Amino acid sequence: MTTILLGAAGTGTSFAIASRIRAVWGDEVRIVSVDINPPELVTTSVLSDAFIQAPFAGSPEYENCIRSILSSEDIDIFAPILNDEHLAAQRIVGDLTFGNLDVWSSELYAKCTDKGFADQFLRNIGVPTPNSIDFLQSEPDRVCFIKPRNGFGSKGARKISVDELGELSKSELEGLIVQEVCDGPEVTVDSFYDVRADASFAYCRERIETKSGVCTKARVFFDPELAAIARKIGKGLKQRGTICFQAMKGQGGWVITDLNVRSGAGTAITCSAGFDVLAAAFACRTGQDYSRFVRQIDENEEFIVTRQYAEFVMAHRR
Repeated sequence: MTTILLGAAGTGTSFAIASRIRAVWGDEVRIVSVDINPPELVTTSVLSDAFIQAPFAGSPEYENCIRSILSSEDIDIFAPILNDEHLAAQRIVGDLTFGNLDVWSSELYAKCTDKGFADQFLRNIGVPTPNSIDFLQSEPDRVCFIKPRNGFGSKGARKISVDELGELSKSELEGLIVQEVCDGPEVTVDSFYDVRADASFAYCRERIETKSGVCTKARVFFDPELAAIARKIGKGLKQRGTICFQAMKGQGGWVITDLNVRSGAGTAITCSAGFDVLAAAFACRTGQDYSRFVRQIDENEEFIVTRQYAEFVMAHRR
């Protein structure tokens, strides 16, 4: 039996992975999950065989906690989700004690959690990104788009004028990426790539409706230019599994605005359309045939997917 450890179990990303593993493999796979919250506040715990409340991923205690879980739960696969989990995973993977552990990350993945590094990496492999802006040389009323170098879930990403940027401290500015404002549509690409077979499948998700930051209506479609970019990124990352990235329109066409070295909560939308890139990722990493989960989507083919909330009673006390 394969045992997988899922990081950040309280995220939609982790829940989506657990859901697809449980739906396809049932009890053949043992799921262990961790989160800073207690199990009754983490829906993924319902799908897990074991749940462990862990310290914040950015704390020194977190790495020690994960090391303990890897040993005590006999973990075969560790799937980090948060940026700090990827950084911790790379410190762990160098430990010969866990030599047989399959970590869904790499040294390059960990470096790409820094959006400045990720932007330069994309440019180096020939992938277009938004133009950087030197606000010191720009008109005060020019509008820029900023995002934290170590951001997550669009937190802190916003439009801001050059004049307002000048009011920020030096330390605040050093932690930001400053780029041109891009045009819609905003599209997320779920990209499955297997570097060993040079197999690439890319599915585009255009947000039609968003509520409280969660996409509730989406269009799933194929774009040949974005598919070519997905393959290029896959090769550059030596990817084995599924990641996602965001794209918008810049001055010269599609530009990649954000690279996530993981799948997303919205990847479940792509799976529901019949392209199960999450099951494919697990199959790929465990040496199974993933062809039944993915296929090439036609250029004239599209799916409209809506999402509704589901309720889980996690605890009942008297």
